Amino acid sequence: MTPETTTVTLHAWALYLQASEEARRRGDRRTGTDHLLLALLQADPAVSSVLGASLDEARESLDALDADALSALGLGSVSAPTPTMRAVPEKPRFRDVIQRDHRRLTPVAKKVLEASVTTNRHKTHVTASQVLAQILRLQPPDPATALLDALGVNRAEALRQLVVVAPED
Repeated sequence: MTPETTTVTLHAWALYLQASEEARRRGDRRTGTDHLLLALLQADPAVSSVLGASLDEARESLDALDADALSALGLGSVSAPTPTMRAVPEKPRFRDVIQRDHRRLTPVAKKVLEASVTTNRHKTHVTASQVLAQILRLQPPDPATALLDALGVNRAEALRQLVVVAPED
């Protein structure tokens, strides 16, 4: 991973909208940390290299976790049509966010985004490494940690890689 790829600046509203789209696509009512992780994988290719997993692998792992949870409840597999992803503007206006049928953030997802922008001069911009570092610091039973474990990601090693490349995120 090169330093140039970790400094990709993301608009916080665009990241939120992308995560909300992931939640909508999966049929979830709220946008959580697992959706933020999927949005990061889509927004910045450097995230895939740090985690050693692609967006498609993460989506498949999340689907497998859902199937396991449903079978543990005795519900078997429930197949529903998967909605297509809608385009998200790179720099959305507040009106774009209001007009979307967005999902509310879970409290932990909100904290992750808030903690990611505190060190920035521009409060609406974050880097993928800032958000990823916050997600990697989460503890179970958070959905993102379950997804990272399912992908076989060593969170401590991935966090160390981020710190080496971008020491002051």
